[in-house]
Amino acid sequence: MNPSRRVFLQRLWQVIVAAGASSFFSFEELLAAPIATNRPKVLWLHGTSCSGCSTSFLDIEQVSVVEILTQIVDLVFHPDVSLATGEQAAQILDHMATEEDGFILVLEGGIPVGMPHACMMAECPMTDWVERLARRAGVLVAAGTCAALGGIPRMNGTLTGSMTLLEFIHHKGIAKPLVALPNCPMKPEHLVYTLLHQIKLGRPPELDALGRPVRFFGHTIHERCIYYADFQERRYAERIGDEGCLLKLGCQGPVTRNDCMRFGHNNNTNTCIRAGHPCVGCAGERFPRQIMLHSYGDRRSIMREFES
Repeated sequence: MNPSRRVFLQRLWQVIVAAGASSFFSFEELLAAPIATNRPKVLWLHGTSCSGCSTSFLDIEQVSVVEILTQIVDLVFHPDVSLATGEQAAQILDHMATEEDGFILVLEGGIPVGMPHACMMAECPMTDWVERLARRAGVLVAAGTCAALGGIPRMNGTLTGSMTLLEFIHHKGIAKPLVALPNCPMKPEHLVYTLLHQIKLGRPPELDALGRPVRFFGHTIHERCIYYADFQERRYAERIGDEGCLLKLGCQGPVTRNDCMRFGHNNNTNTCIRAGHPCVGCAGERFPRQIMLHSYGDRRSIMREFES
């Protein structure tokens, strides 16, 4: 075997382990798989977003993005990575929307249905691009909380009428398999796992009602929290940095499904709770919250209701 390919596969295996998917893919399967052949085409678009999920993906540590894009998938277009700009970029998107089928469409950010001109590409609203491309795609991926659950573009006070990718395709009557990967920003390991699952089995992984992979979002952060024993004993932190359960400080762990307590951010370097800060619920349906628990009304009565 080519030594460089073996090194690449070893690093890719580290990504699989980091995503908790070692029971799904074995290293021997990776060695035997013709990864560089029949690569699925991937088209990545930005809606109303900050590009944080793309940045997170580009910063994946175990394996280079170049290797992922050249040996696992065939990246047709990405607003931040591709050299194509202007008319050439529009031609690529138009070709995919009219001539290609079965590709993977990744959307980062919300879809401003109530204000289409808020997000334009090649003098065409992103709502039109997403609709045309979604109808031709084989599988859709909502990358990050904004695309998956609403996130920042749909917080109180915004005017764009932002929709998630799942809401948008239902609104347009498009029936396609969709994988939602919330997190702010998206964890790159979640996307790599999703791509590998699609390549190996030709279908997305097991999903919940919101399209999230059960492997990553099957449990709340509260269930696996390092302070769960403190919660049971009702030992609560009163200030940031105190020992004890962080619920009184507004922790969103009880209502947020994520795998942070098993596999954190940045190559499992840290998480909010491990750093001593309450979970902000960035992968949850209620993110971002306008009013946190510790500053809302009678905190004691709220705590009594939760503990009962």
